[in-house]
Amino acid sequence: MNIIEQKFLEATKNILEKNLKINDERYSDFPVILVYDLDSSLSTEISKWYIANLKDKKNAEIINFAEVDKEELKNKLLSLKENSTVVLVQSTNFMLDDFRIRLNLNNAWVWCLEHRHLAYIYDNEIENYADAITYNTPLYEELWAKLKQLSDKAQTMTFICHDSSILKIEWWFEDMKQNTWNYEWKNRWGNFPIWENFTEAKIFDNVNGELTVYAFPDDKLQVEFVKPFKIKINKSIVTCDDINCPVTFRKILDFIAESENGEVMLRELWFWLNPWITREKVIADVNSYERIAGFHLSLWKKHQIYRAKMHKSVVQRYHIDIFPDIKQIFIDDILVFEDEKYVI
Repeated sequence: MNIIEQKFLEATKNILEKNLKINDERYSDFPVILVYDLDSSLSTEISKWYIANLKDKKNAEIINFAEVDKEELKNKLLSLKENSTVVLVQSTNFMLDDFRIRLNLNNAWVWCLEHRHLAYIYDNEIENYADAITYNTPLYEELWAKLKQLSDKAQTMTFICHDSSILKIEWWFEDMKQNTWNYEWKNRWGNFPIWENFTEAKIFDNVNGELTVYAFPDDKLQVEFVKPFKIKINKSIVTCDDINCPVTFRKILDFIAESENGEVMLRELWFWLNPWITREKVIADVNSYERIAGFHLSLWKKHQIYRAKMHKSVVQRYHIDIFPDIKQIFIDDILVFEDEKYVI
């Protein structure tokens, strides 16, 4: 067994036993179902080690997605009793018609954990992914508590880029939400790798300034890295007149504006701390890379958690993550992030 295999064996074991707690006396008698595919190098690798950790568990069922009837699988999952566990290892996304497995299972109190878009990750990034799913929940919970304590009572947040561009947000923030891989919470689901805190400004007019952006997703849901360029934010509305603005980013802005009443809005403020994903240790899939140790923002108006802030008549269709070239973050006057790591 080589070092990468050892990492995957330990990581999947910890996910099952420490995050999903399948051997806890409260849950040990409930079914555990692994649904996987072999359509990419990474899905094949991850599946192998989940299977190794589940092969001797009496209540475990291992299902190759390619070998089952999709309607039967849908019915099987929907019939699971509360406190059962489902793990999905997907090269893209398992879609059964318009059925969203994870959300429906969560609503039924079935624990559901996803690895998805694995086909979008390059073979030379497989070890990066193994590191990124390393068990780290106690540290994540400690940092979440510190960030939440500061954010929930903050009057300002200040984001400073390496070129000295500054975004400043004033006058209070929404209740900060979190996901630390602790599956004791009501929303017992998640996409791996993970670690997130997010909030947004209570008043959109108080989001003003500039940021330099170094990455954003392309049309294949992979991260496109570019020479940093500047965007402007005025009352949460984003524009870009930088001559270095990439054509692909301009297309994103135009598409958003066309879809959402001529505006491109900045909403979510995402604080991430996965120390194994960095600008040097990349994972190409944007849904994984966004867990980078740092910070990113989301464009477009869609936000399920804070949806009620906008009138029902306002179109909220999409959101897309962008990655600013952040040097420092202050919450009020407290430095919380510097040199690609949190310092609280």
